Amino acid sequence: MLWLKILTLSCLALQANEIKFTAFDAQGRVMDLQAFLGFIGRADKTKAPPAILVSSPDGLTAQKPTLKQEGASLVLGWEGLSRVSLSMVWPVAEDGFSAVWLDKGGPGYSEGETLQLNEEIALSQYRALKEAWTKHSREMEPAYRPSRKAEKTLAAAQSLLERAQAQASPAKRAALFNRALSQTARSWQTMLFEHGVQIAQDPKRGPGLRFGLTLHEAVLQRMSDYDWIIDMIQRSGANWVRVVFRSNPRDFTYAQPGSFNEYDAVVKALRDKNIRVMGCVLDTSQWPAALTPAIYAERAKNLVLHYRGLIHSWEVGSEINGHWLGGRAAPLPPEQAFRIYSEAAAQVKAVEASLETVATLYWQEAASPDEAHSLFGWLSRFVPEGFGQNLDVVGLSLQPDENPVGLSLERIFERTRLFLPDKKLMVSSLGYVEGSELKGWWWLDPQDVEGARKDLVNLYSAASCAFPRSLCGVFWWQTLDQMLPGERKYSDLYRVYKRTLDQLGH
Repeated sequence: MLWLKILTLSCLALQANEIKFTAFDAQGRVMDLQAFLGFIGRADKTKAPPAILVSSPDGLTAQKPTLKQEGASLVLGWEGLSRVSLSMVWPVAEDGFSAVWLDKGGPGYSEGETLQLNEEIALSQYRALKEAWTKHSREMEPAYRPSRKAEKTLAAAQSLLERAQAQASPAKRAALFNRALSQTARSWQTMLFEHGVQIAQDPKRGPGLRFGLTLHEAVLQRMSDYDWIIDMIQRSGANWVRVVFRSNPRDFTYAQPGSFNEYDAVVKALRDKNIRVMGCVLDTSQWPAALTPAIYAERAKNLVLHYRGLIHSWEVGSEINGHWLGGRAAPLPPEQAFRIYSEAAAQVKAVEASLETVATLYWQEAASPDEAHSLFGWLSRFVPEGFGQNLDVVGLSLQPDENPVGLSLERIFERTRLFLPDKKLMVSSLGYVEGSELKGWWWLDPQDVEGARKDLVNLYSAASCAFPRSLCGVFWWQTLDQMLPGERKYSDLYRVYKRTLDQLGH
């Protein structure tokens, strides 16, 4: 009886499931719910949902869980799925907040299980590191050649895990697992940095990699020294620049020749320095609420036609899975944002099929406001609907203070590649804290924003090269604000970026 089967499936879909867990803080104390939420929470203490997501083990279905306290245990609940994996943010001592995945080694967790969270996180991340180490050493070209230092970091992580597993005291056990997690993070970063350098210096792979910076619309207020800015970009070793075209409300579609005047000078100066340009049609933070596919496609067409022969790569959509497109008060529905992007991508290819199209997706998962805007939730929906057509490169926007990355950098690349195996990948936007005050999640040191930026620039400029089909990229978003802040002076962050590219052979 078909109706009975449908009713049964409907009831199963509403079935509630729970698992219990305990978690220890950095001082070895068992945390209650309030302490736990503060432990994994943002610096500004916003009332956003906890940065945790549960999904089916294949990652195709996800939801925000419930959390409650029962005695000394914390209880995480969800509906419908028989087994789940967990994705969440977690502070790693001496390193910073990371996105971490827990899946019980593959099958996921089911109703009634009990976890010790510190232990589960440390074991799952070490297991993922070992799998990644094998891939880099045996399956990639060129193969990873670990230094003695890297081998020692991996051995130290394993030793700490073994000590933790032999410890009987729950508090001491958790403390050792925390130390093992820190060592795992150190080992993974060392491996990715070293392999990234080896790939960048490889005579086959190195020449095709991109090392970029971003010139957003503030460059138009600095036309008196734009020549110096571009000279400094060249001296840094960057071989690409992302030029972001302003909203231009007086001529949104760039139908008038006069709208290009300042940009013409910037593009010409970049090309004169042999720096390639990726044109960004419009940053999504400036998408108006009334934007339509036709209007956006017209803007893209006019930009592409004007710079035909000068700009061969176009970022048609930047962070198109963001939850702010069209305005945070009443954002555009995801399907409308997808239609707007798709029409413009098709228009670029209609002008000239050989032009490169780039779509940037915003990395957010556990800290996403909902599953629909999370990176993998969005891909799960829109790849079957045609995302990937008229597209050459998938860019990832990483903003670790808003959505921690850390231990999950490799997994982000890997899972995105599974959705779009024939596309090239890169980090097309990287940034950390727009002003001087940390409001989100810290990296390296919660009191040292500038130090975190330097570490991220150094680490990700190399690590982003260490993945299959990756073009590297980076394209630091706040180049004008944080590297070349004005009065023809460059910052320590610029020096770090330049030294890193020197090390990479660029």
